[in-house]
Amino acid sequence: MTIQLNQPIGFSCIGQRAINQDALYPPVDGSTEESNLFLVCDGMGGADKGEIASQLLCESIVDYARAMDFPPFDSVHLRTALGQAGQAYQAYLTANPLVGRMGSTLALLQFHDTGATVAHLGDSRVYQIRDGAILFRTQDHRQVLDMVADGIITAEQAQTHPWRNRLSRAVVAEAGRDSTLMPMPDAVTLTDVRAGDYFFLCTDGVSECIDDDMLTTTLGAGFSDQTKLQTLLAACTGKARDNYSGYLISVRHTLTTEPSRNALFSQ
Repeated sequence: MTIQLNQPIGFSCIGQRAINQDALYPPVDGSTEESNLFLVCDGMGGADKGEIASQLLCESIVDYARAMDFPPFDSVHLRTALGQAGQAYQAYLTANPLVGRMGSTLALLQFHDTGATVAHLGDSRVYQIRDGAILFRTQDHRQVLDMVADGIITAEQAQTHPWRNRLSRAVVAEAGRDSTLMPMPDAVTLTDVRAGDYFFLCTDGVSECIDDDMLTTTLGAGFSDQTKLQTLLAACTGKARDNYSGYLISVRHTLTTEPSRNALFSQ
């Protein structure tokens, strides 16, 4: 399968924070780098140097992918890439002894011959939306959601629980501990990818302002991708307490041809 994309649109906004702790790949700095790999990482505010943690995670995964010629990210490649991120974290912690702990969420989307691989840790999300309906959405790794699943609290209690913002899984390293053994992300390969599908990656600064209904209504409307994105950003502007970042990616064509590793982009 060859997947042809319209030009992806990325954004990263500081919101009401003093610094931006989100990191994206490809970077949203005006470059026109084409890739079949998309990353959205959110540095954890409850740890030190969240802005460094998210950037190191992005860079480690991209460096690994480049060195391996962008292979489809199966469990082996995911584990190895996250191990490299752990090494980068440990090197930073060793060089900066006043920093005791650092961490980041991860949302990964990669297009390849068999469809699209999604992997995530934390509460940064990946959606697949078709014809105004959600086909797939990652499930946040939050402690309160685990507590609901275990029957400890109800879904209603989770909305106001004091631990509602605590993550149950993320890419985290602590000084003095082995940082090479990172938790494995939840991962799935979506083989049903069609022209007209939207993929949306975002940090929790976006998902706290935009619910699923607004997202599907906006992406199902008959406007340009740029107008749709501006509608979503308008819902976050002035309301998001956190940084808010993401990528909007629409599928232009899918073709069953000889295998082709990289997605193709159309302007």
